[in-house]
Amino acid sequence: MTESDTHIPNLEERFLQPKGWRAHHFESHGMRITFGSVFPEDSVPDAVVVCLPGLSEFTEKYYEVARTCLDMNLAFWVLDWPGQGRSDRYVKGTQKRHSQNFDIEVERLHDFILSYIKHSSVHPDVGRIPLAMLGHSMGANIGLRYLEKYPDTFECAAFSAPMFGIKRLNGVPFAGALLSILNIIMPKAFIYGGGNWHKRTREKSNDAHIFSHDPIRADVHDAWCDADPSLAIGSPTYGWLHHAAKSCRKIKSKQFLSHIKTECLITIAGKESIVDNFDAAHVASHLEHAHMLEFQDAAHEILMEKDDIRNKFFDEFKKLIQKTIIDKPETLKPF
Repeated sequence: MTESDTHIPNLEERFLQPKGWRAHHFESHGMRITFGSVFPEDSVPDAVVVCLPGLSEFTEKYYEVARTCLDMNLAFWVLDWPGQGRSDRYVKGTQKRHSQNFDIEVERLHDFILSYIKHSSVHPDVGRIPLAMLGHSMGANIGLRYLEKYPDTFECAAFSAPMFGIKRLNGVPFAGALLSILNIIMPKAFIYGGGNWHKRTREKSNDAHIFSHDPIRADVHDAWCDADPSLAIGSPTYGWLHHAAKSCRKIKSKQFLSHIKTECLITIAGKESIVDNFDAAHVASHLEHAHMLEFQDAAHEILMEKDDIRNKFFDEFKKLIQKTIIDKPETLKPF
């Protein structure tokens, strides 16, 4: 039994650890970072997927996504960002989701890729196995930052409900200046109205759900937090919000976006209430190789949505990998 399975919720098999799963950890910039991986059992994978979760999420929540990737003959890696999952917390002994700087998270991702993924993505018979990024929400923000700084690592990237803008900050006068001040005077305080995790944060209201309309997948996050309270993370701090907003501003720069040549799939949710779809559209319109799709009936967690929406996303992800990797092996970037 692995460390991540010491507390297992009562969920269907598809939401539990797939066969062959490996859990590990490494040290990066003074913090212990945990991650997991799984490879197809009887075949060489067509690509290696590097999954970048959203705010407050954890590896265990992505077991079904890992199984879907295995069904597509894809290897799968996912990490717990510092401050959440089983990785070290910024504010020890609390549920505060803090941040030092999104620049550091880009470097931690690079450490992860160089130390583990790069070396395991080479097969003696076929050589290098190409990498495909899969980023959700905050993970998409850090992932796009990574593509700009390290352009020769990934062949393609798919983003689910990307956090290229934060909806609640829209229309707030001088939001950047205000957050800068709050980051100086009370960086580790919960944002206004925030606090520790509880089920009410993710409960349904008026037959809708801000995360997912699938009644089973919508409860997976809470089921894991109930079974293993160490996974529970509360609201972000003003420090996290400051650095998140700062990273969003950087991403929306036309000069920044002009440097990214990676083929990108950007998907947005029609029932979005957390990130800003207009900012996602702005980013997509200024990327040289980007395709944007809207799932009109989806809530924020597209990867955890109803089958018809979720299946459409992975159909598009499969097309992206087919187009950029399988059909063009001669153009693969060297490590």
